[in-house]
Amino acid sequence: MKIKPLTQDIRLLLVLVPLMAVLSILSPRFLTLDNLTNVIWSVCLLGILASGAIYPRITGGIDLSLGSMAALSGIVVDMFMNRMGFHWILAIVLTLVIGGMIGLFNGFIVAKIKVPAFVVTMAAKTYLYGVGLVVSQGAMLAILKPKPFIAIGTGRFLGLPIPIYIMFALAMTSQFILKRSAFGRKVMAVGANEVAAKLSGVDPDRIRLAAYTISGVTSAIGGVVLASLTQQVFAAAASGVELDVMTALVIGGTSPIGGRGSVAGGLIGAIMVAFIVNGLNLMNVPAPFHPIVSGVVILVALVLNQGSIDLSRISGWLRARKP
Repeated sequence: MKIKPLTQDIRLLLVLVPLMAVLSILSPRFLTLDNLTNVIWSVCLLGILASGAIYPRITGGIDLSLGSMAALSGIVVDMFMNRMGFHWILAIVLTLVIGGMIGLFNGFIVAKIKVPAFVVTMAAKTYLYGVGLVVSQGAMLAILKPKPFIAIGTGRFLGLPIPIYIMFALAMTSQFILKRSAFGRKVMAVGANEVAAKLSGVDPDRIRLAAYTISGVTSAIGGVVLASLTQQVFAAAASGVELDVMTALVIGGTSPIGGRGSVAGGLIGAIMVAFIVNGLNLMNVPAPFHPIVSGVVILVALVLNQGSIDLSRISGWLRARKP
């Protein structure tokens, strides 16, 4: 007998919902509105970056420059606003344009020069970090104005932090594009079988250029939100976040080799990991045990995301090993 869940996102919910139930029993403080809001708030940067980083991943590539791009974007938007005197809206727009251009450049090297995406974006991660050091002069810069910009990260609407709205808006838009638009179908096709995509009239190079451009723009958005939220910018502000983003995407069902992915699944994956850490903290579990528990839950989620569960095969395997 085979049990085949409807979607990958539902398979992930099979882990998330019981996990929340267990944590709420073990810690009464877990299932409170303030705590859940704070947990979701803590993954806003991951959710924003994942909504764009999923495109290169689905095409069979990867973008490892997310953290450096986000940190540099925070430095650049501060430079435009507080050193060059630009209006904060114009400063944000210019920052997003720069992010998109850097993503387009990465995509050009990957698609046209045929350099592996891992190498290209790893190099970008390094030189963007260096540019951030130069522009900021290696210092940590405080952002205390303008107030409307600070409100992007610290303000609330209807009781919820504004970054949560930004994250869900980007995630839902990206999910819709991937699942319901012609462009999304082309992205999936390129990752699944590039030769077949070409025969169907799809230009893989153009799709990759667009994928890395989108990733650059969302990385810049994440950097702007992070700068507003923390009110400080420096070259290593988002160091290592790209690994968390890729982990969340894989947990959410995005294929490591391309051709399949879900922004909603990636967001659920990020929230699930955050819930684990939060629950362990509420229960005063010693920090050395956190990676063990998180790793086990992540492994279960990954197993469930592999597809159908063949119970007959499992039972046959068990019977064959009985004495």
